[in-house]
Amino acid sequence: MKDGIKGWKKAGFPVVGQLELLNDLIDVNKIDFAALLINEKDAKALKNYTFVDFRDKSKYDKGHIKGANHVDYANMFSKPMMEELNKSNSLIIIHDEPAVAGVIAATLKLMDYPDIYIFN
Repeated sequence: MKDGIKGWKKAGFPVVGQLELLNDLIDVNKIDFAALLINEKDAKALKNYTFVDFRDKSKYDKGHIKGANHVDYANMFSKPMMEELNKSNSLIIIHDEPAVAGVIAATLKLMDYPDIYIFN
C-alpha cells in the first residue's frame, strides 16, 4: 500500500499488536539519523557519555576508543548489557556498518534511552 501503515489503517484493515508500539515505530522513522552523528571530540564534550562498541570482539581488541564498553551485537538485549547501559548517560554507538548503527540507535530510542548518538 503506497500510504504505508496510515493508509492501511485508513482503509479499515486490521492492525494487530500494540498500537503504542506501532506509533513509536512511526515516530522513530521520523528521526533525522544524520543529526545523531558525532565525532570523538564532541562526544567527550558531553556532560555524561558512554561509548558502546558493538563491533566484533576481534575488531574491538585490535583497537577501540579508550574507555569504550564492548557489547556483542548478538547479546545486545541481554540483562547484563541492559543493566550496564545507564539511561542518564549519552550513549555513543560504535559499529562498522552505518545501517547497523542506525538500527541499534533506533532500538535504544524505542527502549527510552533519551540521548543516543552514532559515532562518526
